Amino acid sequence: MFDWVPISQYTHYFDLLVLFLVLFAVFQCFTNQVLKKETVQVNAIFGFAVTAFIILYMGLRPVSYVFGDTTIYAKSFYNTDPRSTFSLGREWAFRDLNLLMAKIGNIHSLFFSCALIYVGSLWWAMKRIFGNYYWIPLLVVISMFTFWTYGVNGIRNGMGASVFILALSFANNIPVMILLAIIAVGFHQSVLLMVGAAILAWFYNKDKLYLGIWLASIPISLRYGWSLQYMLASTGFMQGDERLAGYLTRENEIGEIVETSSTFRWDFLLYSAMAVGVAYFFIYIRKYKDQYYTWLFNIYLICNTFWIIVIRASYSNRIAQLSWFIMPIILIYPFMMKRFWRDHERYLGLALLVFYAFTFYFNIIKT
Repeated sequence: MFDWVPISQYTHYFDLLVLFLVLFAVFQCFTNQVLKKETVQVNAIFGFAVTAFIILYMGLRPVSYVFGDTTIYAKSFYNTDPRSTFSLGREWAFRDLNLLMAKIGNIHSLFFSCALIYVGSLWWAMKRIFGNYYWIPLLVVISMFTFWTYGVNGIRNGMGASVFILALSFANNIPVMILLAIIAVGFHQSVLLMVGAAILAWFYNKDKLYLGIWLASIPISLRYGWSLQYMLASTGFMQGDERLAGYLTRENEIGEIVETSSTFRWDFLLYSAMAVGVAYFFIYIRKYKDQYYTWLFNIYLICNTFWIIVIRASYSNRIAQLSWFIMPIILIYPFMMKRFWRDHERYLGLALLVFYAFTFYFNIIKT
């Protein structure tokens, strides 16, 4: 355990680590080293070491209310009867993992397993998509302002979404992709939105249409958002997920203030729009053609559109996170797959700073 680290500073130290890693990567970019073969090889080893450290640091954290829902998960673990049997059903993957740890481990082995799945899946996905060049994409993932939160607070949501991101990396192996998607939903039912978006975008890959709907959803939400939220909650669309229906009607409004704000979150919309702006620039202005990237972009647009419609819901950032998990790939993919400028590394460094700016404000300045 990292119980020698002051609990009050535990998250802050992680944020400082991320800041250092981003600045070091930017330094590599501005010295034109980041994409050289020798640097890539070193960064691949370094990225594995950083991933291992984060898994240990996150997974072996103290059990404290400072980490949000960590104590709720701990209470559920202690109430688990190790004599119970494994079973399928709603969110079976997490329930069975919880039971397995109750049988053979303890609360720290549970949280370590969760961190291993959460962070390890993202590492594996970036490795599969970008090969040895995975470190910079993984750094963008780690530097997202919600990365830490979904490792210690919204744990099931984070695990499910991470496994689904891994599933997306198996687009050339449909059986494995489907299996991983099923497991992802087994960790958190909300991942069904991502699965549905992926299926829709796979068979109807019309990025201009999805982009138009995304743009139209903003004024629609401003004018009819409340009515649409109550309509969704009252229909069979939410059947079997009373938790999500409660978010929409605000009947379960407890917890963090930032998550329960009922205002139209222009700051979160601006954050979401960053991915749309980047993808628009590369696809429509620089005429970048990549079927896989377009598919991912469409998945992002579909999931983010749903969030915009229900933007005033309780814990709306948990709904937004379903699209934000895909955001790092949308942001960094073109930079890593093709050289667009003579001084491409310098533009990559500037991009990393822009991508990290929101995190720097929320996680370091605002706290």
